[in-house]
Amino acid sequence: MGFLGGLRDFLRDQSRNFKVFLARDTITTLFGNMAGRYSSIYMYALGASAVEIGALSSTLSLVRTILSIPGGILTDRVKRIKGLYLIGRLLMLPVNLVKAMAQTFNVYFYSRIWEVMTWRVIMPTSNIINIASLRNEDRVKGLVMRRTITSAFGLVAPLIAAYAITYFGGLDNPDAFRPLFLIQFVVSIVVFGVLALGLEEPEFERSEPEPNVLKATFGILNQVPGLKMLLLMSVVRTFFINIRMPYIQLYAKEIKNADAFILGFQGTVSTAVTLFFSAPIGQLADRVGRRKLAYASQVVMAACVLAAVLTPPEHPEWLLLYSLLASLGGAMDIGWWAFQQEYVPLSMRGRWSGLSTMVTALVGVPAPYIGGLIWEYNPDLLWWLSFVFYLFLAIPLRMSIPDRKKTVTEDRALGT
Repeated sequence: MGFLGGLRDFLRDQSRNFKVFLARDTITTLFGNMAGRYSSIYMYALGASAVEIGALSSTLSLVRTILSIPGGILTDRVKRIKGLYLIGRLLMLPVNLVKAMAQTFNVYFYSRIWEVMTWRVIMPTSNIINIASLRNEDRVKGLVMRRTITSAFGLVAPLIAAYAITYFGGLDNPDAFRPLFLIQFVVSIVVFGVLALGLEEPEFERSEPEPNVLKATFGILNQVPGLKMLLLMSVVRTFFINIRMPYIQLYAKEIKNADAFILGFQGTVSTAVTLFFSAPIGQLADRVGRRKLAYASQVVMAACVLAAVLTPPEHPEWLLLYSLLASLGGAMDIGWWAFQQEYVPLSMRGRWSGLSTMVTALVGVPAPYIGGLIWEYNPDLLWWLSFVFYLFLAIPLRMSIPDRKKTVTEDRALGT
């Protein structure tokens, strides 16, 4: 009762927007992303090859690149962040309906492009509302609470999805995925209603807009020490993740012989780890230091990709160990995400989102296509490359980013 009472008291003291986003994430976790972990398998069932799946991811990165700077500038200059966020959510509503009706890979292809275009409006505004909803001293605890509550509601969703796919025809039948997309479409309408009725306009100080768009965007690299290294780390991380990301589910099915229920149990295991370990790991991050725990998380992530590549095809259930370690590594990384959120002042968040998205998306253009070519040669190499990144590159890059020493003078200059 003491732990639950503490959570209740903490929630009562938080902003309305934190509670609304908590409701959004809870509903989405339970019903709103049931088909997400099967996206590459759905594309494969629609007739796409591994190279075409990679080409889609490359195209999406190109779209992000083109829209990143305009989206960031728009976010920093618009007066009503809440209104812009809701417009993005409204524009995204038809996406899952189109996915459900797609009979060819080309239709799915264009629905994903539209989805990414709307996300360029949604993500920067969502980040500002989200960050402004928590005080810095409450950030880790707030992130832990959100993960814990949403995970509790998301334990059964992967198994419901696995049962539905099996019932409607199995992983090789594209019609088996359509009911999940229809459910996501209905849920997206419900979530939009919750957001439209519940959100308040976030309050934060703004810096005066500069007339020179490029100067306003790239100038933030000189205003906050460490952003250059943070950007470099994001670029390297994006490349090594994006060569593998489009093929994770396909790898499990085609190479390791996983069925829908193994994929479903992978989701349940991941959610269970998040549920039971987020709170103690969050406390550990505050006690030993967010950055120290973040370094250890990369070792766990290296072990997770090693577990995947070493899983024998005759025992695909061993992929559950991969899911366990991946989720544990993600939970250990919560302090790092809190550190990054606090690193960039809210007055620059839109421009930083635009700049970082543009640079990382440029890297993301060739990476999935390269991953598709590597897949055609040897799918296991995608995982070995990720192992090298986590063990030998991720930790040194994180260590190279200096702490942001905040002073009253600096805060005034940055408009925080």
